[in-house]
Amino acid sequence: MKQNTCPLCGSKELKKFKKQSSDRITLGEKFFFEEVYFKCLVCHEAFDLLGETDRNYRIAEKKAQKKFVKKTIEELNKKNISMSFFERVFELPIRTLSRWKSGDFSFVSLALLRIVKTYPWLTDVAEHKFEEEFARDVLIQKVDHDVINTKAYNETSSIDYFFDSGREGGYQTVNG
Repeated sequence: MKQNTCPLCGSKELKKFKKQSSDRITLGEKFFFEEVYFKCLVCHEAFDLLGETDRNYRIAEKKAQKKFVKKTIEELNKKNISMSFFERVFELPIRTLSRWKSGDFSFVSLALLRIVKTYPWLTDVAEHKFEEEFARDVLIQKVDHDVINTKAYNETSSIDYFFDSGREGGYQTVNG
């Protein structure tokens, strides 16, 4: 069996380190994985010699993605967006969401689910074949509902809300 060597200095004096780490997928839950690194006792370089950390990360990330897909499809169903409706309006092949739910999905399908999770009204736009005027009207209605009805917006006039120099990130008036 070949002994592991440092890729930087060639030393065989290596020490293996392990630690639990976590990350989070976009709009999903936190996931945990084991980091495995070797440290050279001569040059003190640390590295993932056997690719174990990357492999562990990808496995844990994939599990988190599967949970996200399943949970998102279930949430859409609770909002009366059925799988067949979703497939029809986005012009997806029949049983696409069933395949996604069982773990057969791509990064593109993850992106579409994230977009629809964030903006569920896009299913209405898709149902109308992404007709530009309809899409614009839906967006305006959404802005009216979500922004104009916010507490911060209602406490001040719209112009004060967007240009208030006292708010963090607000615009400051420049004289002269």
